[in-house]
Amino acid sequence: MSEGKYNYARDGFVYLLSYATLLISSLGLNFLLKAIVNKFVPDALPNVGMMLNDEAVIGFMAAVLIAFPIFAYLNLVANRLLKVGKMKPDSGVRNWLLYITMVVVILIIIWQIIQLFMGLMNGTLVARFIIHTLITLAIAATVLGYQWWHLRHFSKESPRIGAGFRLFEWIVFIAAAGAVIGSFFIIGSPAERRAENLDASRVERLNGIQEAIQQYYGFKGEVGHQKLPVNLDQLITDVNIFVAPDGLIDPETKERFEYKVTGAKTYELCATFDTVLSKDSDESKIYREEISEPSSVVQRFYHGVGRECFALTVT
Repeated sequence: MSEGKYNYARDGFVYLLSYATLLISSLGLNFLLKAIVNKFVPDALPNVGMMLNDEAVIGFMAAVLIAFPIFAYLNLVANRLLKVGKMKPDSGVRNWLLYITMVVVILIIIWQIIQLFMGLMNGTLVARFIIHTLITLAIAATVLGYQWWHLRHFSKESPRIGAGFRLFEWIVFIAAAGAVIGSFFIIGSPAERRAENLDASRVERLNGIQEAIQQYYGFKGEVGHQKLPVNLDQLITDVNIFVAPDGLIDPETKERFEYKVTGAKTYELCATFDTVLSKDSDESKIYREEISEPSSVVQRFYHGVGRECFALTVT
C-alpha cells in the first residue's frame, strides 16, 4: 500500500470515535457503580459526598448502553484491520489520539479523586469513600492498561490476541452489563418511573392549588377575600390569581381534584396516587431548606397508594 493512497481519514474517524465512546462509557460505568454502592451502603448524611438522583442514573445508564456497544464494535473492526495490515499500527493519527485519550483519562482520575477527598473531608461515610475510590482506580487502570496494551501489542510483527485478553474482554462486558442491570434496582422499571412522575405532577398541581387558595384568602398583611373559595372555579374567575389550564385536574385521568371546605380556614384536597411518597423517600428534601410544616407554600403532600385527602389550613 503506497503512502499516498493510505486512508488516514478513516483512521482518524475510527480511532476518534472509538476513544470518545470509550471515555463516555467508562465515565457512565464509573457513576453507575457508585450509584449502586450508594443504594446498598446508605449514609446517614445523604447531602454530603457524591449525590446521584434518578435522572442522573438514567443518563449514565444510557451512556453505557449506547456508547459501550459502539466502542466494542469499532474496537473489533480496528483490531481486525490492524491484524491483517490494512491499518498502520504506527500511524501518527493513532498514536496522537491514543496519547490524548490517556491524558484525558488521567485528568478525569485526578478530578474524581479530588471530589472523593472533598466528600471524605465533609463527613461522607468512610466505607463509601473507600469503595468509590477503588471503583475509580479500577476503571482507570482498566482503561489505561488497555490503551497501553493496544499501543504495544499491535506494534509487534504478526500480533495475535490470546486467551488472556479474551477473558479480560468478557470481564469488562459482564461488569458493564451488571452495572446496567443493577441500576434498575435504583430507578425502577420504565412503568414505575412513569407512575412516580405522574404522582410528582399531581403533587406539584396540588401545591399550586394550595398556594392559589391561600392567595384567594389573602396572605398576612395583604388584602384578600378573607374567606375560602366555595369551589375551584372561583380560582379561575379571580383576575388576581393565575391557575394553569391543567392545574386543577389529574394529569392522567383528566378529572378535577376534589376540594371541600371544612371550616372558616380549613379545607380538604383529595387525589388518587399510584406510588408512595413519604418523608424518608422524598428526594427533594435533600436539595431544599427544611421548613417546619404545615406551610401553605412548602407543605409536602406525602401519600400512599390510592385515594388520599389532605386537611389543609390557610394562614
